[in-house]
Amino acid sequence: MNNDIEAAQKAVSEALATLRKTLTHYKKTAHAPPHFLHEKPAGTLSAGALTGCRVFADRHQMMQALVKGGTGGELGVQYGHFSRFLLDQIQPATLHLFDLSDALLRRDIKEDPRTELHLGDSSSMLMRQPDQSFDWLYIDGDHSYEGVRKDAEAALLKIRPGGIIAFNDYTPWSPGEAIPYGIMACVNELVNEGLDMVGVALTPNGYFDVALRAR
Repeated sequence: MNNDIEAAQKAVSEALATLRKTLTHYKKTAHAPPHFLHEKPAGTLSAGALTGCRVFADRHQMMQALVKGGTGGELGVQYGHFSRFLLDQIQPATLHLFDLSDALLRRDIKEDPRTELHLGDSSSMLMRQPDQSFDWLYIDGDHSYEGVRKDAEAALLKIRPGGIIAFNDYTPWSPGEAIPYGIMACVNELVNEGLDMVGVALTPNGYFDVALRAR
C-alpha cells in the first residue's frame, strides 16, 4: 500500500513539473497568463462590496455567527458530515437536504426527524419549494459556473428577505482536482448585482466559504 501511495505521489509530482514548464512556455509565447484555464474569470468586486463583511477562522464559526434555527437547506450533502454540524449547532426546525443521491448519506442524518431529503438536480428540487420559505441556504453542489448559478438563482427566489445564502469553495480553481470552479465568478456577480457579502470563512487549503445576505 505504501509503495502504491509513493508511486502515485511521484506521478503527480512529475505531472505538475511538466505542467509548470508548459505554462511557462505558454506565458512566454502568448505574453499573457493562462486565463483559459478558468471556466469563467471572476469579475472585480464593486467599491464598498465588503463593507460590514466579517472574516471567520472557518465555516463553522461563520455559520454559527450568521444563522440560528429557522428553516435551512443544504445543497450538496454527500456523506452528511456538515449536515450533522448544522443540525447540532445551528439547530434548524427543518433542514432540507438536496442531492442527486443519498447512497453515501449517514444513517443518523436520514433518520433525524428534522431532515427532509430531496433527491435529484438541486436547483430543480429547490424550485419546488415555496418562495421565501428559507431562512438560510448553504450551497455546495455542482461547482461549475452554470451549476452554481442555477442553484443561486433558485436560492434567491426561495430565501426570505434578510436571509443568508452561503457558498462553499469560493475559489476559481481546485488545486486538489486541477479543475476550474465557477463559484467565485458567480458570487462576485451576485455581489455586484446588489447582494451584501457579510462573511468570509478561511481554510488552510484555500477553499474558502462566503456568505451573502439577501435583500
